[in-house]
Amino acid sequence: MKAAALAAAALLAQAPQSTFHSEIEVVRLDVSVTRGGAPVPGLAAGDFVLTDNGVPQEIESVTLERLPLSVSLVLDVSESVLGDRLGHLVQAGDALVSALRDGDRASLLTFSHSVDLRVPMTGALRSVQASLARLTGGGATALRDAVHLALEIAPRDETRPLVLLFTDGHDTASWLTEADALDTARRAGVVVHAVRLEHDAFLERLAEATGGRTWSATSDRDLRELFTRALDEMRARYLLTYTPRGVNGPGWHELKVKLKTGRADITARPGYFVASASTAPRSIGGAATLFESSRRR
Repeated sequence: MKAAALAAAALLAQAPQSTFHSEIEVVRLDVSVTRGGAPVPGLAAGDFVLTDNGVPQEIESVTLERLPLSVSLVLDVSESVLGDRLGHLVQAGDALVSALRDGDRASLLTFSHSVDLRVPMTGALRSVQASLARLTGGGATALRDAVHLALEIAPRDETRPLVLLFTDGHDTASWLTEADALDTARRAGVVVHAVRLEHDAFLERLAEATGGRTWSATSDRDLRELFTRALDEMRARYLLTYTPRGVNGPGWHELKVKLKTGRADITARPGYFVASASTAPRSIGGAATLFESSRRR
């Protein structure tokens, strides 16, 4: 068992990172714009100023709510979630899936001492709800490993990907380090919203790296409302697209976004990676990568 777990974990740790390649045609950036906690509506391309590695870029389009969402539910089902908490978690997940619209998709990934892709990304939303209804809890908490896998298998298509993560505790079983998980997050181009019951600095850094946010629940009964609010926040985001000019080259590209006039709170991922021209694109094989920590507690 231990040898198999080590081999599986090694494969997961070596899974390819998602990067843009040297010939960039279009960069898409999800941006939240709020004042006093409320979304700012009605903005157009001319209202934004965007720089890529300090070089001003021409924003080609700004859209709001037009593209369907691909929501990855990533749920902690470790031992601490047993009982009423699991019931509230299932209700929250079910309510979120019910709030999805025509064209939206969802997947379900759970984690304890193991990471399990229960339902791959699908438009058949009832299959996700059916799997939610069968959830049971137990084991330790492989939070970082679950984040890594969820980001690696998030769809790279014309939908807007969102990882909605729930956990009620701290990592106790992951093979991957925090640095590994955050590196994946910076490269993935996927927004992560984390709903939590305890403060965790890793979740704060994860949200910052992906342009997402954390949502703090004071009780299990808050989960349903917070899941729905996270979905509403994603729908209220602007999608900015531009073709990078004057910033060719591999490595990290720092992005900064602000409004041309007026003040607002703006949340977006801080940048993206460009791979070298010699780096061939790769992808994870198979629908799911599962592994189990030998450090089960």
